[in-house]
This record gives sequence, C-alpha cells and structure tokens, in this order.
Amino acid sequence: MKVTLQNITKKFGSTIAVNDFTATLNDGHLICLLGPSGCGKSTILNLLCGIIKVTQGRIFFDDKDVTDLPPDERGIGMVFQNYALYPHLTVLENIAFPLEVQKISKKIRNEKALEIAKLVHVENLVTRYPAELSGGQQQRVAIARALIKNPKLLLMDEPLSNLDARLRLEMREEIRRIQKETGVTTIFVTHDQEEAMAISDSILIMKDGLFVQSGLSQDLYNNP
Repeated sequence: MKVTLQNITKKFGSTIAVNDFTATLNDGHLICLLGPSGCGKSTILNLLCGIIKVTQGRIFFDDKDVTDLPPDERGIGMVFQNYALYPHLTVLENIAFPLEVQKISKKIRNEKALEIAKLVHVENLVTRYPAELSGGQQQRVAIARALIKNPKLLLMDEPLSNLDARLRLEMREEIRRIQKETGVTTIFVTHDQEEAMAISDSILIMKDGLFVQSGLSQDLYNNP
C-alpha cells in the first residue's frame, strides 16, 4: 500500500511537532524515518495510525483519504518500543488477541497465530508467558501480533532500542526477512543512522518537525 502525507501539520498547544510535512512512501517498501529525538518521527507514526489527529493536511492510503478514520478502520499493525505484551497471556494468546477482539473463533485464531509464530520463529515458545522470554523473543511476539491482522501498513516505533547490541543486529536481519516475506509496507522509526542504512529500502530524514531529505541509503550517504 502506498502512503501519501500531504502538508501534514501537528500542533500541541503552541508547539509545532510536525510542520507542513509532505512525502510519499512506496508500496511494499521498508522505509525508515530517521532523525534525532524530538524531531517528530513518532508523531508521524501516531498520525498514520490515527491515535492522534492532524491539525492540518491529509493522509492517503493508496487513493483513500483516511485522515478522519479511527485506528481500527485503517488496516494498521503497530509495534511499540516497549512491546506492550499482555503478561497474563501466553505467547499464542498474545499473538491471537487481535483476532479475539474481532470475535473470530478460538480454533481459527489459534491456527492463524501458530502460522504467524512460525513466520517469526517463536513456534516453540507458544505456551510461555512474556516474563519467560528474552527481549528479542518478546520483540518477535510483538511483530507477530501486529501481523496477524494482515495489515496493509506496519508501523514500528524504535522497536530495537531496548535490545543489546548483538540482539539488535539479529533483529534487524529478522525484521528485514519478515518484511520481504510478507511484502507489507513498513515504516520503521529510528535515530540510529547505521540501523536505518542496514535495514531500509529507503530513508526519510526529519529534523525539527520538517521533512529534510529522502532517498536510497547510499544516495543519502554520498549526497547529504
């Protein structure tokens, strides 16, 4: 799914978090939003998923204006920085939870959850609880839960920042693999330049709420 943001501005009181932001994000790509803390990256993600409303501008998914749609009607999967897993549910139940909300039968949702668990390589952990998992395993479960709804757009808000260096490298490769296998358009927020260059098809750079530059990793490196 192609994502288009047209002249997006978001104000919180007198603070302008995102300022006249216009960009097109290509269908089926993994796009990194790169910039320092406080530049508006996470605000863009929250605007895309509908958690917060735009002050000005429009958001389009393909040719559909979704600016005023609630989050549950946007076809979004979201992976948060802190994973946000339910501690009282098993891995399988955590992955299947979005389908339970949709009133899908237990048999069907468990079958689908197991299928997604295999995709992210946690099928041997489905009876465990989050407290029994490593950070990397919890991250895989969070990705699986986001994917089970077959989202048209996957949003990832600094998902590797809580992992140690070795796990970050491992999960970079895993996220890249999962994105390629599913083909879902993915927007990945990070302030780590090396991470952005390693994982993305293209990079979009932000600073102080503004769009600065976008393009392929090597092009941005050679011509900043």
